[in-house]
Amino acid sequence: MNLLADACALIVFHGYGGQTMSGAGKAAMTTGDVFVSPITVWEISRKIALGKLERPAPPGFNGSLSEWLRQAGYRMLPMTWDACERANALPMHHKDPMDRVLIALALDRGMTVVTDDDVFARYGVETIW
Repeated sequence: MNLLADACALIVFHGYGGQTMSGAGKAAMTTGDVFVSPITVWEISRKIALGKLERPAPPGFNGSLSEWLRQAGYRMLPMTWDACERANALPMHHKDPMDRVLIALALDRGMTVVTDDDVFARYGVETIW
């Protein structure tokens, strides 16, 4: 199963959000082919820059977020022009532009999104948490 992890999934799965993820979600993140979109890297790094989030990385790791994601085995899912257009054409069930891009990418590629946001399902996107 190809999975697309959102920002919350990455933060919580690695123990940085104070939340918990289901056993099924943890298993999927551990054994699945997990992709991360550049928009998610931008979202996390933006929250870090604004002081809203501490940098999620193992103790002693001094590299960038991108380096950490690569070392953790995540794969980059490129954004496409088509997905960006589709994100703007989606119904307004959800206003978050980053999530709308993830929804469009998941729809275009038939991916399951690892997220705790139940609005993804309103677009017909399969989710796991």
